[in-house]
Amino acid sequence: MSTVSIIAATFHGNRGAEAMLSTTIGVLADRCGPQTRFEVFSYYPEADRQLVSDDRVRIFSSTPAYLVLVLVPGALLHRLLGALRLHWLQGLLPASVRALARSRALLCLAGVSFIDGRAKFLPFNIATIWPAMILNVPVVKMSQAMGPFRSWPNRPLAHWFLGHCHRLHTRGAATQRHVAALLGSRGTYGRSDDVAFLFEVRYCLSTPAPGLDGGLAALQALRNRGRPIIGVCPSAVIARRAAAEGHDYPRWMAGLIAELVGLGHGVALFPNATRGRDEPRLHNNDLPLLRGILACLDPAVAASVVGFEDGWNAAQIHRILGACDVHAVSRFHAMVGALVVGVPVLVMGWSHKYLEVMERFGQADMVFDGADLDGPRTVALIQRLLAERADRHGRIVAALPEVKALASLQFDAVQDLLAP
Repeated sequence: MSTVSIIAATFHGNRGAEAMLSTTIGVLADRCGPQTRFEVFSYYPEADRQLVSDDRVRIFSSTPAYLVLVLVPGALLHRLLGALRLHWLQGLLPASVRALARSRALLCLAGVSFIDGRAKFLPFNIATIWPAMILNVPVVKMSQAMGPFRSWPNRPLAHWFLGHCHRLHTRGAATQRHVAALLGSRGTYGRSDDVAFLFEVRYCLSTPAPGLDGGLAALQALRNRGRPIIGVCPSAVIARRAAAEGHDYPRWMAGLIAELVGLGHGVALFPNATRGRDEPRLHNNDLPLLRGILACLDPAVAASVVGFEDGWNAAQIHRILGACDVHAVSRFHAMVGALVVGVPVLVMGWSHKYLEVMERFGQADMVFDGADLDGPRTVALIQRLLAERADRHGRIVAALPEVKALASLQFDAVQDLLAP
């Protein structure tokens, strides 16, 4: 029986991370057999345990405090006791440390890491992979955006920690260039598209939220009245950036929706990060933002808007994505999900990670900085998406096999590590 550890993704919260995590478990179970066991290190351990009851999966904490106070010192102590041949004392260490130590690999599913301008996240980027390195467990960074690496302390820290990974998988051409400039021929790295491009509904392990069918029926009723359906997925990350520049993002988004409805469209307003109806915090949670947008809508506009306000899992969000004619999104994996189901998508993003994926589908002209809050430009691009929907759908579908094949490559290296 092979055991693999996975970190930097959760079932609860960001549903893009859930798609990556569920897909990683599903693909490896298909490739390596049902006897494979998965140790998932989650920063929402209690919530994840409530969502998932699969016997193959154990969930441990990877909160910042747990990483610093338990996993890092525990890994150091485990290695020291091993060097002293005090193996019986290793058995007294926390179960999380022992689970990581006996794993064939640690897979890091961070969406982004070691990026200039995100210095406050560097300690977490390091702490997620350092314990495995201490324990001599190979670290594989699954497909993600990394770099640029021009600033201090990001550059020296990235050079050391990324250079000591077993393998890095770069999510796009920009990340590949950044990593190549940092590591040259020293590192083991290569291109591989996002894990979530391999997502299948059967991989989903979390409990679905009730009530989705009613929302989908409401969308179909709008379509039956001749209204094309525009999927709109906002982001608390973009909302924070806009607020820092003095903009009211919920009111702006409500104005955008009102204009779309005025043009004869129906709107599906949905989240891709949810932490429950009663959670007010915005980190990995767009539900408060959705409620704020809906509260700004006039009743006449709201009649043509379906708000999906619940903790939908990744499979349910894929159903919402497939029920729309085109999308305008600000969440990365809402973009990925739209591409997977072949629905043309406009991306209002915040980093190179969006563009380098959309380029793979010939859709680079549908990406711009979401914090610009450019209403006329957004409406014009959505209208263009609708007009070009058939052509863009064809290009997306034609590109998918190659993208999925490249996404599959990253599992080859993992499969080799898990081989008996």
